[in-house]
Amino acid sequence: MPAILGGCAAPDAEIHLAPIFSRHTVPGYDHAEAAGGILRYGEQAGAVTWALSPFYWRLRRPDDSVDSDFFYPLGRYIHDPARPRTFARLFPLFWRDAETRADGVEDRDWSVLTPFFWGGSSSDGKENYFAFFPVFGTVKNFLTYDEATFVLFPLYLRNRKDERTSNHILWPIVGWTGGSERGWHVFPFYGRAEVPGKYRRSYVLWPIVHVAHDELDSKEPQQGWMVLPLGGRIRKGDYRATTVLWPFFGYAARPSTDFVSWQVWPILKFERGGTESRQTIRRFLPFYMRFEDEQTEFTVWMWPLFWDRTDHFGDITRESFYAMPVYWRSRTLRADGREERRERLWPVARVYEDNQGNERFAALAPGIEPILNSEQLSRNLGFAFEVWAGSSDAVSGVTQRRAFLNLYHTAQAAGHTRWSVPILGGQWTEPDGTVHTSLLLGLLRFRSGPGGGLEEPAFPGPGWPDLHVQDLPPAPQVAAQP
Repeated sequence: MPAILGGCAAPDAEIHLAPIFSRHTVPGYDHAEAAGGILRYGEQAGAVTWALSPFYWRLRRPDDSVDSDFFYPLGRYIHDPARPRTFARLFPLFWRDAETRADGVEDRDWSVLTPFFWGGSSSDGKENYFAFFPVFGTVKNFLTYDEATFVLFPLYLRNRKDERTSNHILWPIVGWTGGSERGWHVFPFYGRAEVPGKYRRSYVLWPIVHVAHDELDSKEPQQGWMVLPLGGRIRKGDYRATTVLWPFFGYAARPSTDFVSWQVWPILKFERGGTESRQTIRRFLPFYMRFEDEQTEFTVWMWPLFWDRTDHFGDITRESFYAMPVYWRSRTLRADGREERRERLWPVARVYEDNQGNERFAALAPGIEPILNSEQLSRNLGFAFEVWAGSSDAVSGVTQRRAFLNLYHTAQAAGHTRWSVPILGGQWTEPDGTVHTSLLLGLLRFRSGPGGGLEEPAFPGPGWPDLHVQDLPPAPQVAAQP
């Protein structure tokens, strides 16, 4: 026993006793974890992360911005000093969002026991409000409205959007609108709305009868009517559209632009021509569908299983392929040659590489965007199901890989490579080629290269020195041109 105690590793040395405790370092990288990854601490590229999963996870970046999850998936905290903005949420108990807008106004919004208590304030006094739903109150910027006021909702509701104000009694049954739009309704029996010179719309026995006169300020006003489910008609210049037994049968044409469209919903649809939004559609569901316009083209086989899609956004092109719901890949290309890549075989594995050269991957990967965010799921519960995971950082040059419960770990940076497994041991290769080997809880250690031979025991192994504070090589500089 005295011999073993005399050969213990230094307090800051590398230790690998997973799943109990482990610490790994290479230049620019420090990772420690306990209890199979439930408790974690890490430093990389100037960012500091620590977690007590699934109760708390926190990332602090060099610019002092903070991302945090707590009581996942209920709690979330974000602090962005550049905006500046701070957001906190613990659903359904509360949320709070505070930011300084571009015009310098400080704006704060909050809710307690959502959806019952809402409130907010702003430094200019224009966004002050409070609401106790459904008893009384006012809310700002809610859904599509600038402001909504209610008393014993749905007994009374008033909402405002731009210069239009609507009042409702027993919402949505009785209502009237004033300001830029005028109208009234007794739902579902009759309703009408009008913006003089722009449109007139009305309905009878909603949703059965609809009549609309739109774009009255244009050279070619549009007129239309619909009697559900019998049919309807739209006219605009030489454009005509007719539907019979909506939505099953439809036909539209505009001779001046060679536009033709017809469908037997949902099985068949064919469309071509047009000038404002020139597109081509061919649909024979579930076997085949093809869509093309100036920005997007996609082909579907055995809808909704197989999709091949290309999108153009200015100087950016995105190519995607889906085999729903198990496989998905996409590649985003930029004019400057940078590329972003995503690939997923659900729920087996996922890979993401951004246009800066950073890479992250994991297996297993049960997340499904946008329902279940993969990154949040991984950082809070990944320790319990990821059998293999890792990342590569283009800024620090750090590459790391981890097996389930950290039963294998490897890290590389600045010419150093380290790998190890608990009890059995591992190896550390230095930039000059020297290889350090540690076996059997660090009790047998030796090195190759200049000065090779046995090294002192460092129980519980591997006992290599802390490298994370070692200086990284400087970033490459572009030489000045004469």
